[in-house]
Amino acid sequence: MNKLDAIIVDDEKLNRDILEVLVDKHCPEVNIIGKASSAQSARKILNEHDIDIIFLDIAMPRENGFELLESLNEKSFSVVFITAYNHFAIKAIRANALDYLLKPIDVEELKESVHKALQIQRRKKVNNLIYKGYNDNLDSLIREVNNEEELISRISLPHKNGYSIYSIDDILYIEASNNYCIFYLKNEEEIIVAKTLKEYDEVLVDSNFIRIHKSYLINLNGVSRFHREDGITLEMKNGTRLPVSRRRQAYFLERFNKN
Repeated sequence: MNKLDAIIVDDEKLNRDILEVLVDKHCPEVNIIGKASSAQSARKILNEHDIDIIFLDIAMPRENGFELLESLNEKSFSVVFITAYNHFAIKAIRANALDYLLKPIDVEELKESVHKALQIQRRKKVNNLIYKGYNDNLDSLIREVNNEEELISRISLPHKNGYSIYSIDDILYIEASNNYCIFYLKNEEEIIVAKTLKEYDEVLVDSNFIRIHKSYLINLNGVSRFHREDGITLEMKNGTRLPVSRRRQAYFLERFNKN
């Protein structure tokens, strides 16, 4: 694959110029063909060029980055979101297996994001499931950020053929397995994902999930009952029993009694 053709969308000129310099210096596989100061000017560039990657600022006046994406029928590009810290937006982006950079931009994180975008674009060209899955993730993200409650309700899990999107209500618990996670669903399906439990703990912490042990993150709605026998053991709705570590027992009881 030749260079990625990219655009930068940010309402602040200084931010656009800094990012262009960083990309030119550190990401030789990327060719910046345009910069846009608004969603409207970004649409004009997208109508005139086939773009592989958009570096997209989230917070812009009139139309923000999410609203720009929502207005586009065709999304053949990869997106790297650029943002100052926004707790919910970042969680929603991560829940949908998408990529973001925090301002001020770290060069190593920029290079990693570009590498991921390059891999996605390569895979999308040979596998329509990847193309559809990535676009489904973008659409799911837009639905999440339009949710006034600001709670994650769906999560995208990557696999070798692309992505699958699940309601978090379908997840009973998640088990750590080295640098992988195993998702146990209500329908008895098990899904292995190459991410750490810590990453999902950070995404789901406000959505009725709780870390009960270094190896387990559970959906409180998936608990059938618990037993106090030399500590606390949970019985999940699929019959599985899980231990609550001693240092997490008080917090579990507090959250469970509020649930």
